[in-house]
Amino acid sequence: MGKARKPKVHKNKLNPTGLVDVNAMLDQELSNGKSDSPIQAIAEQLQSASAEEKICGLQTLATICHNDVNIAAVVESDIVRIAASLLVDSDQSIRHATAGAFRNLSVLSVEICEYMVDQDVLTPLLALLNRYTSAEWKPTFDATVQGQMDEKSDTFLHAVSLLWNLCESTSVALDSFNQSHLLESFVRCLDWKIYGKDIAIAVAQCLLVISEDNSASWRVLSNFGSELSSLLTLEGDNPNVLLRTVSAGIIANIPALSANYSGQLFIAISKTLEINHRSALGSVTSSLPLLSHKNVADLEVLDDAPMEEESAQQSHQRRRRDDMPSEVELEVRNMGWLLQAQRIAAEILTNICSTDEEEWQDDMDDENLSDAESVHDYDTDNGPNDSLQNTDKLPVEVLDAIKSLGLVEKLWQKAQPIAENVRQILAESDRNLLKRVNNMRASAMLCLHNMCNNISTEDLGGAEAIYQVWLELGQQVFQGEQNPKLLEASTTLMRATLEHLRKSPELFSQVTENDLQLMLTGVTECQDSEIRANWLRMLGILGCLLPEPLIRIIIDFVLTTCLKEQNLWTVSEAMDSMMDIFAENDWTEIVHDLGMVAKCKELDRRMKSKLKQSKRELNERYPAVCTVRTNLCRFCKYLEAEMKKIKPMAEA
Repeated sequence: MGKARKPKVHKNKLNPTGLVDVNAMLDQELSNGKSDSPIQAIAEQLQSASAEEKICGLQTLATICHNDVNIAAVVESDIVRIAASLLVDSDQSIRHATAGAFRNLSVLSVEICEYMVDQDVLTPLLALLNRYTSAEWKPTFDATVQGQMDEKSDTFLHAVSLLWNLCESTSVALDSFNQSHLLESFVRCLDWKIYGKDIAIAVAQCLLVISEDNSASWRVLSNFGSELSSLLTLEGDNPNVLLRTVSAGIIANIPALSANYSGQLFIAISKTLEINHRSALGSVTSSLPLLSHKNVADLEVLDDAPMEEESAQQSHQRRRRDDMPSEVELEVRNMGWLLQAQRIAAEILTNICSTDEEEWQDDMDDENLSDAESVHDYDTDNGPNDSLQNTDKLPVEVLDAIKSLGLVEKLWQKAQPIAENVRQILAESDRNLLKRVNNMRASAMLCLHNMCNNISTEDLGGAEAIYQVWLELGQQVFQGEQNPKLLEASTTLMRATLEHLRKSPELFSQVTENDLQLMLTGVTECQDSEIRANWLRMLGILGCLLPEPLIRIIIDFVLTTCLKEQNLWTVSEAMDSMMDIFAENDWTEIVHDLGMVAKCKELDRRMKSKLKQSKRELNERYPAVCTVRTNLCRFCKYLEAEMKKIKPMAEA
C-alpha cells in the first residue's frame, strides 16, 4: 500500500494567517463546549461557508487520523461522506487539502479503504482525476523551494496515491477504475521529464497495482510497450531506481509485454538488487539524530511585537518554504525509495518463479470420505515428499537469467540482517525506515523460498551451499530480532532449503540433542501458528535424516504438540511431515513405546471433527488438509497392522 507523508504541524513564531493550530483548535472546541467531540467539530467546519474553516477542518482530519481512538470515531460518523464532495470543490486549496487528508486516511488499513469506498469516495475522486486528462495540463516547479510543484499538480499526486491505496485494498475500486477510461492519461504521466519524478513514481505504483491480474488493463497497457520499456534503462539516483523497478513490475504483469521484454526486465531487476543497501543505510543513520532537532519550536519572547500582515499568496509561499524537507529528510526519503524498489524487485521475481503445479482442486469434500476410501495401507514404498522433484520447473529462459545474473546470490544478500547499531538507530529515530528494511528482507526470503520450490539443488548451488544457508538462517532466527514477519519468512525459507537436503543425511551427522532442543523450544514458545507449522514441518524432515534416538524425540514431541494444538493447518502440516518419517523405516519399537496408534487415532478423530467446522476458515487450504486427514486415516490402519505383526512375537 502506498505511503503518505504525515502533515507537519507547524510551530511558527507568528500566525499571520489567523488559522488556528490543529491541537489548539481541538482543545478550544472541547473547552468551549461547542461540540461534543473533535469529529463533530471537524464536521461542522467542513460544512462551513468559509474556505478557511473547511481547510482547517481537513488539516485536522489529516492529523488526527493517526490515533486509533479518533479513527474509530471517524468510522462511526459520516465525516468521510461529507468530506468526499470537497474533492471536486471549486476552490483549488480545498481540493488539495481533501485529497491530502484522504490519502493519509487510506494508508492506515485495508478496512479503512473499504470503508472509504462504502462512503462513495470513488465517485468524486475519479471525477477529480478526469480533470487532469487534458494534455494541456503540465506541472510547474518552483526552483526557489526545492522544485516543489504547484498546488494543482500536488493535488493530482495525492489523488493518484489515494486511488492506488483504494485499488490495492478492494476490487470495487479496481472495477470502478476500469470503467473510468483514465489509463491512457495515466501512462502519459510516466514521462518524468515533464511531470516530475514524484508524479511519475506515484502513477507507476498505481499502475503496478491496477495491472495485477487485470486483463481489462492489459488491453490498454499492452499498447504502451515502448513507453514502459524505455523506463527499464533508467540509471542514476534512487528515484530512478524505483521508477525503473516499478516499470519492470508493470511489464511483468502484462503477458504480452513480459514476453517481449523479458531480457530487459531481468537486467533491470538485477541492477536494482545489486545496490548495496547496507552501506547506504550506514550513511543515512549517521545523520538521523539531526532530524530530532528539526521541528523543535524556538521559544522567543516577543513583547507584544506586532504581527506582520501578509497576502494570501505570501502566506502560501511561506507554508511551502516551511514544508521544504531538509537534506537529511531528503536522504531518508531516497533511502526509503531504494528499499521499496528492492522489495518490489524481489516480489516481481517471486511471481515469475511461481508455478501452477501445486494448485489444489477444490472439489474434495472430506464429509463424503468413506471407510472404503481409507482401507489401503499407508504407502511406504514412495519416498518422502514426492511432490518435491529435484528438477527445474521454470522456463529455460527464466532459469538462464536467474543463473547468469546471479539473482539467487543477490537475493540472499538482501535477506541478511543489517548491522545491530544501524538497526538500533532506526528503531529509535525512524521506525518507518526500519519497517521498510524488514519488508524488503522478508520479500527477499519469500522469493528465495519460491526459487527453492522450483529450481533444482544443483542449480541452487549444491547441497553443501544450501546447508550453509539453512544454518545461517537458524542462527538469525535464534539470535536475531524476534520480528514476527521476519520469523515467518525465515522459517519458511529454512523449510524450503531443508527439502533439498533430504538426500544428504551426512550433512547432519554433527547435530546433537541440544541442537534439536533449540528447535523444540522454538515451537513451544512460538505464538504464531504459521511459524509453528514451519518448525513442525522441519522437524518431520529432520526425522528422515537424524539417528534413531533423535527421531524418537522428534516423533514424541510432534505427537504431544499436535494433541495440544488448536490450529488445524498447523496440525495438518506437522502430521503430513511426520508420516514421511515412516516412508523408509517402520520404526516399530518407537511406535510401540510411544503408544502411537492411540495418539494418531485421536488426532484423526479431531481432524475429522474440525474439518467440518473449518472449511470457510481454511479457504484454499481445505483440500490440502483433507488430503492429510485421508492419509492419516490410512496411516493409523498401517500402524495397527504393524503392531499386530509384532504382538505374536512378543507373546512368543
